[in-house]
Order: sequence, then C-alpha cells, then structure tokens
Amino acid sequence: MTTTALILLVSGILIGTGISVIWRDVQRSRRSAFVFDRDAPVAADPDVEITISPTSAGGRLPDPETPRAPVPPRPESREPPSRTTISDPEELRQAARLQVEQQWAALQSVLAAGVDKVNAVLAPAHLSISTSGEPAWSYKNRGYGAYRRLLMGEDSVAWLRLELGTDGWLRASVKAHRDERAELNASAEAAADGLNAAVAGDLLSQCLKPAAAYAALQQRTASDSVEQASAQAWQGVDAIVTAALKASNGALKQAGARLIPHAPAAWEAELSRHRMTLSVEVNGNNVARMHIERLPQEMEVAVGVRDTQLVELGRRRRLPVQGMTIHALAELIASCAWPIIARSRESRRSA
Repeated sequence: MTTTALILLVSGILIGTGISVIWRDVQRSRRSAFVFDRDAPVAADPDVEITISPTSAGGRLPDPETPRAPVPPRPESREPPSRTTISDPEELRQAARLQVEQQWAALQSVLAAGVDKVNAVLAPAHLSISTSGEPAWSYKNRGYGAYRRLLMGEDSVAWLRLELGTDGWLRASVKAHRDERAELNASAEAAADGLNAAVAGDLLSQCLKPAAAYAALQQRTASDSVEQASAQAWQGVDAIVTAALKASNGALKQAGARLIPHAPAAWEAELSRHRMTLSVEVNGNNVARMHIERLPQEMEVAVGVRDTQLVELGRRRRLPVQGMTIHALAELIASCAWPIIARSRESRRSA
C-alpha cells in the first residue's frame, strides 16, 4: 500500500510539471502574436509599430485600407552650446594694475603742486619734502607709488610714501629712519578721484603734522642752546666792550661826536648771536648807526650810513677775541666811526 501511494504521488508531480511546461509554451506563443495596449511599454524608438490586440476596442481589427497616421519623429535636442567665456584671472589682475599705474601717472602734476605748497609752509621749521623716487608696487601689490625723503635741514629723518591704492584712495605715510624718532610716524588718506593741488596739500599737511611739531621743538631747543652759548660768550667780553666805548667817547668828544648805545647787547635770532646797537652822533645829529657783535672767535664792529651817497664811508672790521685788550677794541671802534664823523664835520663847516 505504501509503495502504491508513493508511485501515485510521483506520477502526479510529473503530470503537473508537464502541464506547466505546455501552458508556458502556449503563453509564449500568444504573447509573440499580440500585445495589449495596457501592457505595451513606451517605445524608445519612434519607428516601432504597435499592434492592437483584437480584444481591445470591442474586438475589431483596424481596416487594412485605412491609412495609418505616421508617428512624428522625436525632435532632436538642439540646445545651443554654452558660450560663457571666463577670462584668465591673471589677465584681469594685470589689467587692473595697469589702470592704477596710468592713474598714478596722471596725478603727478597735482602731487608736485601739493608738495611745493607744503614745502613753502614748512620752510621756517627747516623741514622739507625731497624729490620723488621711482614708482613701484607695494607689498602684496596693494598700492602703486613712490618714496620721498623728509629732510630736516640737510639731514634725512624719515621716508614719505605717496601711494595710490587699488581701491582708488591716495595714501600718505611717514616712517622715521630711527626708532627714537617714532613720533614722526603718521598717515593720512584722500580719495584720488577729483584730487587737486589744494586737497593734495591738505593731505600732506595732515600727514606731516607730527614731523612739523618735532622740527619746531628741535629748532627751539637748538636755538635756546645757541642763545645760551652766545649769552655766555658776550658776558665774557661785556666788561671790555663797556670800557672800550668809554675810552672811544673820551677821544671823540673833542670832535663833537659820541657813541650812544640803544640798549644792552641782545640776542638776534636771525644772526644767532648777540649784538649791541649804537647811534653815532655829531654835534647832536644822528649821522650813522654802529653794531658791535660777538662772533665765536672775533669781535666785529660795523658802521652803516643812511645816505646812499655816503656808502663808501661805511666800515666793517674784526678783532680776534683771543688776547683782545680795551685799548685795541677802543681803537677799532673809533677807526670805524671816524670817516662819517669827519665828513659830517666838513659838511657843517661848508654850510
């Protein structure tokens, strides 16, 4: 019984397998002949012809004589190619730098006028801006400009940099040569567009304010030092000058002349030394003026006349301080005053 059941089970399996194979073949044959419209995939090729199953549209086949509408071909993609041109970054940088250099060249006449204006203002402080050097680009090409020396007297104390930035601003900066003069350092800026001589002068003046203050202070300090030295030098000869004048007046009294000091010797800033001013009088008339000055190594006596026709009567003589005596100085003073005294006496006798 068991063997019979096993044989039947195997036979059933074989029969089922055969039926499945036959059914699969039938299905394959049918699918090759008909394609249902609901199952038809979208054709990738526009030339593929689609056949309608007889079961669709009521089971009627299309009339073979009816012309079939042609399937329009799929339009080809004709998008224009991108024509965006990207310039070389290096070329762009070079063009921008060239534009700055050309603008700098155009500003030179205005900057020169501004420098001249500022130099005229700074002249009393013995401060000046020198001529321009060759223009060049600064570190990291942030600006294009040139250096000038800032002079105090004949000494160069700092660099002045005038520079046109790539942002369109003109900048001025001062950098001292020595760290102990760092108080000179300063900077200022102004828009390059519309720059004129007045604006350039204001820009430089603002940048040079610390340097001008420093120069004025140094000048006052130097002047005070020279004045003190001159005062001490005059004190060393003041007694001799006083005695010499007394002796000269004693000799000139017989001729009706005398030398009258206006005031004690005083500091003359323009001359950087002390000077005594006197009047030369003949018979009560002021006929000339005398100066007695203390030079570093000499005493100077000068007589000037008011009448240009008597200019040949003026005198200027010097005497070494070393070994100078009262008598020698008195003779020098009298000899310088005597020509104009003698002429005045003669003119009076002629009248």
